[in-house]
Amino acid sequence: MRWPNWFRKRAVTPRTRPFDEDALEEPAPPTLEQSVEEGMLLADYATRMAVKNHIVVDTIQQDNPFDPARHTAQAAEMLRELADEQDQAAERASEARLAVVGLGGDATHPHDYRDIDTSNLALREAAARALADGLRAKADSEQELLTIVERARQDAWDEVGRAIQAGLDAFSGVEALKANYEEERPARLRLLIWRDLAKLEEERGGY
Repeated sequence: MRWPNWFRKRAVTPRTRPFDEDALEEPAPPTLEQSVEEGMLLADYATRMAVKNHIVVDTIQQDNPFDPARHTAQAAEMLRELADEQDQAAERASEARLAVVGLGGDATHPHDYRDIDTSNLALREAAARALADGLRAKADSEQELLTIVERARQDAWDEVGRAIQAGLDAFSGVEALKANYEEERPARLRLLIWRDLAKLEEERGGY
């Protein structure tokens, strides 16, 4: 027996409210300490990567023995360059802040600042100046420089190790299909290093 349509339970369509952007909570503005900390992390990473590349070129391509003192100068130079960039950023923020005092209206593009942006520009200026001071303090600290170089050395070794392992995998070919490949790989890695180092020594020794 087929029941009439008016006995059937109708699906209830949930009502949704239209999106109200004004109902969203304003994110808390970053503090000066947070801004400086983030900037220091980025600067540390950039410096470490630059020193890592220098270590790879100096020790592998140019065959110089690893000596931390050979790389601290470059770390210090990089930190001072980044500090100079922050000085310039602080000057730009200061000029923009002074130029928009009392200026109302709506911005027409992201860099069209108005009076309402003065507090944000002041924060940028203060953060850039504090960051520049912190970077120069690092550049003047032998211990900080040695720490950067040591971390860069570890990054360099990891990068070289991955390259060797990739070469080992390519050299293995069908051997990688064996069930005991993972167990044999450390021994194969040593064999590959010994073979390549012997070949390199022979080429440089001229025999």
